[in-house]
Amino acid sequence: MRWLGALALVCVGSVARASIPDVFGLGSEESAVAGASSARVHDFSAGYYDPAGLTLARRPEVSIGFLGFGSLLKIKQGSDERTAAITNPTGVLIGAATPLPFIGALENRLYLGIALVLPDTVVRVIAHAPDQPFYPLYDNRTQRLVVLPALALRLNWGLSLGLGFNYLAGLGGRVSAAEGATRTLEARVDESITSKLGINAGVRWQATRALAVAIVYRQEFSIPFRTVSRNNVAGQPIDLDIDAEGLYTPHELVIGGALKLPFRVTASLDLQWSHWSAWHGPFVTVSSELPLVGGIDAKPPSVAFNDTFGLRGGLEWMAVEKKYSSLSLRAGYGFETAAAPPSQPGVTNLLDGNKHRLCAGGGLRFELLGSHIRADLHGQLDIVESNTLTKKVQPGKPDPTVALGDEVADDPAKPSTLGTQISNPGYPTIAGGGVVWALGFTITLETK
Repeated sequence: MRWLGALALVCVGSVARASIPDVFGLGSEESAVAGASSARVHDFSAGYYDPAGLTLARRPEVSIGFLGFGSLLKIKQGSDERTAAITNPTGVLIGAATPLPFIGALENRLYLGIALVLPDTVVRVIAHAPDQPFYPLYDNRTQRLVVLPALALRLNWGLSLGLGFNYLAGLGGRVSAAEGATRTLEARVDESITSKLGINAGVRWQATRALAVAIVYRQEFSIPFRTVSRNNVAGQPIDLDIDAEGLYTPHELVIGGALKLPFRVTASLDLQWSHWSAWHGPFVTVSSELPLVGGIDAKPPSVAFNDTFGLRGGLEWMAVEKKYSSLSLRAGYGFETAAAPPSQPGVTNLLDGNKHRLCAGGGLRFELLGSHIRADLHGQLDIVESNTLTKKVQPGKPDPTVALGDEVADDPAKPSTLGTQISNPGYPTIAGGGVVWALGFTITLETK
């Protein structure tokens, strides 16, 4: 019954969430200003930050880049301390942006862009038990392909509209197994991959030559995973229904501005709200029908996530500006509140904290063989404030989201059973905090 054991392992798991842009940003130029980019973005990364920014692309351009990242996040349990790693910490970026070559009324009106983020795998799921300590906003969150096409329209009075499409697929179907004519286990799998689409919409207004403002909405996005397993072994039904929601990002609203200052300096600022309180949590729902036991409805623990608020600011200084070349230096700071609840007295051990982002980078623009080339690089640190989760113990069988209960009844004849017996790895306390880092570069070729 190895197959049944493997399936049961999935039933206590969490699922992959989000993407590299949601965690680290998209492209070195905008990442260097901490993602304070809604009103200043102008290249392929506009599909994420603000699709309306594509209208700033003056000529066709293609980009390729690389991002590497790592974790120094800590999990502290008593005297034991370990690092929570990020699996497969690399990604390749490919992008393009161009004005569409219409004439007449549509000349210099429509713009097209696409961004691709290619991790080591198309998508990866890592399972965790409900009581396992991990960082839900970092763990496994970067491991999915991103396909983000976008379209923008330039209107009059400095107004531009943009729409991006966050595309992937969901999985659903049926798995069945039963004894065949030879009494061997015969299995049938009928799974289908269905498309899933979310939108990124933006409005940009060039209010004056120096000031631009933007509003961006990113739709909630997740990948459904629903599988029904119907099995018959030795005349006994063994059924499992699995329902998961992977690659989750919440509804997000961004309001931002960019202002050109004296001495060739551009300042940008973004305010962001993320609707994390709508998330049911990183766990899988399982219902089953087992011999002798009957029906089991294994609902995951409920976690009350909090909406988050973020502030990001960036500065760009064009240190050198010549006819055929220029050098820009960039820096940024970001702050975001914690999504996971700061108090978890029950079974869960979801680690999180307020986050501070420090970024720096630069860009060189030059001509080569008649084409313009931009080379940008950046580095960033995410500092996650430390937080300690303290468990509560109540008699009997308390609600697992509220408290833990003694797992072994006291037996005077067995001294080992006396006292409180709790196996939860977060008991009596568990703490987290630390640093996540990223380094990247992007090369862009602007054609004639």
